[in-house]
Amino acid sequence: MLDIDQPDVEVPLVSILVAARNEESTILTCLNAIEGLDWPVDKVEVLIGNDQSTDRTGELVAEFIRERPSYQLLTIAESDSGLRGKVNVLVQLAQRARGRFLFFTDADTQVPAGWLTAMTQHMADQTGVVTGVTLPDGPAIFHKVQGIDWLYNLTLTHLMSGLKIPVTAMGNNMVVSRQAYDAVGGYESLPFSVTEDYTLFRAIIERGYGFQNVLSEQVLARTKPVESWAAWLQQRKRWMRGAMNLPGWIVFALYCQYLLVPLLLLVGNGSALLAMGLYGGHFLIQSIVLSIGFRRLRQTKLWRYALLFEIYQLIMGPLAIIYYWLPTKINWKGRNY
Repeated sequence: MLDIDQPDVEVPLVSILVAARNEESTILTCLNAIEGLDWPVDKVEVLIGNDQSTDRTGELVAEFIRERPSYQLLTIAESDSGLRGKVNVLVQLAQRARGRFLFFTDADTQVPAGWLTAMTQHMADQTGVVTGVTLPDGPAIFHKVQGIDWLYNLTLTHLMSGLKIPVTAMGNNMVVSRQAYDAVGGYESLPFSVTEDYTLFRAIIERGYGFQNVLSEQVLARTKPVESWAAWLQQRKRWMRGAMNLPGWIVFALYCQYLLVPLLLLVGNGSALLAMGLYGGHFLIQSIVLSIGFRRLRQTKLWRYALLFEIYQLIMGPLAIIYYWLPTKINWKGRNY
């Protein structure tokens, strides 16, 4: 563990990489959060990639960084090597980065003030990647159940990481050691994926580096929730495309979680008692996991939406599976994949 609070420990230079495409409504909130980080200003650089935005994203960033020499704005052009989308942005940002650690966040995400300190403290010598926790934040009930959904799955990921089972990473709240990033050849050496964070995470793990999924208020970031069911289905389709590369038993468990209602109806046709027992077990495990996440992240106010979250899961799970298997493209940031 790297403890920068110790007087004999040199504070490392870190790089924060932000990919931005048509983010005029969120980019300044993101940058203001970064500006408030408790890290020596001469030991941090912030690289923002303007990914062919057609709105005022580039203009707003340029004005914000005008008198901030630790910030750089890169205008991202099409790649000659065939790199696409966010991967193309991150490749170009990482090539410019000088930090010992590469921190990744998104233009619609606000990181907490202690983010760099808390995340860096988990970067032991052989740790290649550390992931924090991010929750959607918004006033509507739809936003609240999304928050519980993210909290539930990220708490499960954290618990499994404690058992040394690697699941995934969170590309809007992640730090990678420069050594590990270079060891896998960077994003440019990896297969293209719309879940680029998972692809990098797996490559680093397979290279023999350690990992951690941290579940604490000190690394809790906030992000913009999706505003419609159509956008939600698009988001899940993108995530599920990456999830299908997980170990078979995890994929099976995900299908069971998403298809709980059809499975219970099938079991109940033979034994109503067994179906009731299976649902009771599901509800108990889910409640324990949520309790851990709510307590660790001090989000107990979300308990009031827990019943709505259960209904949301039972209905939206099968719809997400159906939509995933429909022969439609994924639309992400105005591009189709």
